[in-house]
Amino acid sequence: MSENNFNNQHQSQAQKYWQTNPKAALVNSNQWVSNLIIEKAINKRISGGETEKYWLAWLIEDFFAGRKFDSLLSIGCGVGNHEILMTKLGLAKNIDAFDFSESALEIARREAEKAGVKINFYQDNFNTFTLNKKYDLITCFGSLHHVKEFEHCLSTIKNHLKPQGYVILNEYIGDCFNIYEQQQLDIINRIYNCFDDTLKSVKVSKYKSPSIEEVFTVDPSEAVRSKLILAFIKYYFHIEVLNHYGGGLINELYQLLDSNQFITEDPKGETIIRLLLEFEKILMEIPGGLKSDFCLCILRHKTLKKQSQKPDFLIIGAQQCGVNYLHKYIFKHPKVAGVKQPPLHFLI
Repeated sequence: MSENNFNNQHQSQAQKYWQTNPKAALVNSNQWVSNLIIEKAINKRISGGETEKYWLAWLIEDFFAGRKFDSLLSIGCGVGNHEILMTKLGLAKNIDAFDFSESALEIARREAEKAGVKINFYQDNFNTFTLNKKYDLITCFGSLHHVKEFEHCLSTIKNHLKPQGYVILNEYIGDCFNIYEQQQLDIINRIYNCFDDTLKSVKVSKYKSPSIEEVFTVDPSEAVRSKLILAFIKYYFHIEVLNHYGGGLINELYQLLDSNQFITEDPKGETIIRLLLEFEKILMEIPGGLKSDFCLCILRHKTLKKQSQKPDFLIIGAQQCGVNYLHKYIFKHPKVAGVKQPPLHFLI
């Protein structure tokens, strides 16, 4: 079989999977983010430790501090839940969003109509799409790790991002095809084997990565070049924010456990979940330990990095004198850009 036929076959299989399972990316009860304690911990990691509020609400209400943009493109919108929320929260006046699953887009259009919001949903391919205008914001929420043609995708994004624009990624960046390295598998299984069988959802002796044949049979686009994402975006963009939020342990481990026994308001279940979160955090902090499988990135054009970093003005004040409010209020203006960093403390 030629390489083109091989690639076309995989693309057809991936499209068939998402056409048949349009809601596959939505959270279900056995996924780590379905647990309220884990969700709050993830949100805090994504926000750089600022808050436990939903990460997209933090991005819009706190990071962008209520700024309104003219145009936004969402790549890989799925059933449109993120796009509908961004419209409701007023992030952008006009939102275009595409996916290669028409069945997912049908759901997105119905949900947008129910919510009373207008979004331009249309079908296109992650690997071959073209654009005819530039955007203030371009987002990939769980879609870039399904892209094989990074060079085309990222160059197209770069060429159609306005000079002061932002690219926002919330992505899986772990091992390709979710076929993990042995060290990560050993860590998952050592923790898994500490659990009594009554706490497990499946009766297996250990967790195993899927085989490449299993991946190709289900969804050949899943994590197809995921481990290369950070390397590629560094080539095309300046990374303004990079917040890792883990998942190297809990993402797979939680699916092996009986989620009904780890609900909130149960002190024992809550304690186990908090311990797992702390284990993962400690392992990520150890040199040569566990890597993060997920991250949030905020990207800008590299030309912005080369420009002078000196500010045009400073906001100087004392404690409890309204400086933070003034900062937040001023940076609502679309032509004012602020540095996202903790306040400075000096005595002069």
